[in-house]
Amino acid sequence: MGLFVKDKASTASGAGEHGDKETSFFGAKLTVKGKVSGGGNLIVMGTLEGEFDLNGELVVAPSAQVNGEVKAVSVTVSGGFSGSLTAKQRIHLEKSSVVSGRLLAPKLSMAEGAVLNGEIEMKKPSEGKPAANDKTQKEKK
Repeated sequence: MGLFVKDKASTASGAGEHGDKETSFFGAKLTVKGKVSGGGNLIVMGTLEGEFDLNGELVVAPSAQVNGEVKAVSVTVSGGFSGSLTAKQRIHLEKSSVVSGRLLAPKLSMAEGAVLNGEIEMKKPSEGKPAANDKTQKEKK
């Protein structure tokens, strides 16, 4: 079987900031087309095509290729990605990554050697908006 799920206890040790959620794996020999959604972390080692909406972390392994529209809390790409990539917290591109498409996230980091062809949109968290409103209200007085 190409999908393995670890329980909370085994992922909590050293799994990072999203270690409290279970982690699923798509194996290197799998090709999956369609829609994937869920509340856990996902490590992709094969090929995924379609729409992905994860309330957790997505890791695209060096051997993986992901094509489509992806939404996740955070994303780390070490393999190939093509499409639209949206992260609530951050996107990190490892040196082996080859990415084409649109990236949307408040934080983006890239290792030297990463390839990115596309568009980047970075918005500050909404906490910055009240300051602009305060200034506007002061001007009105």
